[in-house]
Amino acid sequence: MARRHAGRSTDWTGGAMRRSGQVVLGVAIITGMLCSPLAWAHPGRTNSSGCHNERATGGYHCHGGGGGGGGGWAELEETPTRLKVIAIPRARVWINGAFVGMSPTPAVRVDGTKVRVRLEHAALGHHEITETIDSGGTTALTVRW
Repeated sequence: MARRHAGRSTDWTGGAMRRSGQVVLGVAIITGMLCSPLAWAHPGRTNSSGCHNERATGGYHCHGGGGGGGGGWAELEETPTRLKVIAIPRARVWINGAFVGMSPTPAVRVDGTKVRVRLEHAALGHHEITETIDSGGTTALTVRW
């Protein structure tokens, strides 16, 4: 007799409890599948104004964060100005007085179009130039000593 009931529910509900658990699990899975594209559609990492750079396109946009306004995102009217410095030979780089790293530097955002670049090399000393760059885009500046 024990063998006949092996693997079957012997509670008084007749397996209804198991079915309702499966329904709840099914609803949870469907809800997760419907909501996950919304969560994964955007990488996050916004600044205090709700804005960030797009890795794929290089654009810059804001999400309706910071006090009121509609949701979604709004494209900024002006693309930020960025500068990438390539020093030959390789050197430590300062842009407008701020250290940005070893060359070649990542594209860093700068204010205005006139920039002061200072290079420092262990054997060659230091070298400083002032350049006017195009507004609203990324400029690669190569400096040879």
